[in-house]
Amino acid sequence: MKRILLSLCLLATACSSGLTIDKDAVRQAVRTQLASYPESHLADLYKSFFQDRFGPGHIIKDRESARDYIVSEQERSDTLLLPYFVACSWEHNYVRVSLAAVRDGLVTIDGLTDALVQSAEPVNNEDLEAWKVEWEEILDVICAECPDLPGLDSEKQLIDSLLASGQYAFHHSSAYEKSYHPHYRVIKKDLADSIMAAHNL
Repeated sequence: MKRILLSLCLLATACSSGLTIDKDAVRQAVRTQLASYPESHLADLYKSFFQDRFGPGHIIKDRESARDYIVSEQERSDTLLLPYFVACSWEHNYVRVSLAAVRDGLVTIDGLTDALVQSAEPVNNEDLEAWKVEWEEILDVICAECPDLPGLDSEKQLIDSLLASGQYAFHHSSAYEKSYHPHYRVIKKDLADSIMAAHNL
């Protein structure tokens, strides 16, 4: 009972502060991404946090088109890099699955397509409004943690304009694309965990 009351008090404190994020967890997510992908710009951090919030819902039209795009991307990609699985951002709701996992037999194209479709959820206006608030809080942490981050000012303005127009998805920066050749799909963590467990990863 005491433990429940303590949890409720902590929740009430978080709500009264107006914060929707765990700043320490966000800070650690930023540090982890920059350690793993030092060429990251603000756009790439935004994309990671956005994907952890919304998953792949904004890019799924139907199963067949999703499958066809995986096939075509794999065929035209000369470089499919490891690691196979990378957790998105601070809450770890979603995981990026490299298409190298398909190439190396960890998951079939149909298996990845099914996981992608199962992970897709629609984004509504209320979600977007909540995301604007959350992103501002995340951005404050990023600016404090790495004020010299490439693209900080220019990409901040682009992201602000995007959100103001009612949109939310953003591309990787050209520096990130050139350095890391990102070819992946975003799926729910529990689905990624099942794939990893099947291969003792």
